[in-house]
Amino acid sequence: MAFWKIAEFADTLYYRDEGEIREGRRSMVNVSCFQSGSIVDGLESKNKFDAIRELLNRAELCSSQDTLREIEQAVIARERIYTTGIGHGVAIAHGKTPGLDEVVVLLGISRSGINFDAVDGKPVHLLFLIAHPPEKCDDYMTVLSTIARIMHNGAFNDALCTELNTQMVGRLIAKEFSASLEGRLNN
Repeated sequence: MAFWKIAEFADTLYYRDEGEIREGRRSMVNVSCFQSGSIVDGLESKNKFDAIRELLNRAELCSSQDTLREIEQAVIARERIYTTGIGHGVAIAHGKTPGLDEVVVLLGISRSGINFDAVDGKPVHLLFLIAHPPEKCDDYMTVLSTIARIMHNGAFNDALCTELNTQMVGRLIAKEFSASLEGRLNN
């Protein structure tokens, strides 16, 4: 199976620990977030629950139907607690899924917008879906927080929404994701 790395990572990374720069391995090194076929353009659903289902059904995941059902149930259960529509036309739906081996990230693009009950009341055009196994919570939190941080850039969001080539969308996200992680390591 072909994978898109959401960012390029070296086996050895440098990080700050109590003011000193140390060398070590980070768990993100082995996490492939964007698999080939994980970006779906042209979502047609108008509400958040249908959009989550549509994204899962249209994405090219090599998961069993049982695992897809587990992801759907986990993400929708989380969404019923409180909206994951973070504003700026973005939602980051997420859920813990025992049937997975690694963090999975999907992106659905809706040109017309989805009613996601976002915090700013605006429709969502970029729907990220993150599913993770329980033992990969650190990787999940890193992916979630980094996506949330880079998606608060309105110009970047607009660029993603207007780009028609899903491979280019993947490259744009990988570049921003990598720069954001690098910035975190340097602070």
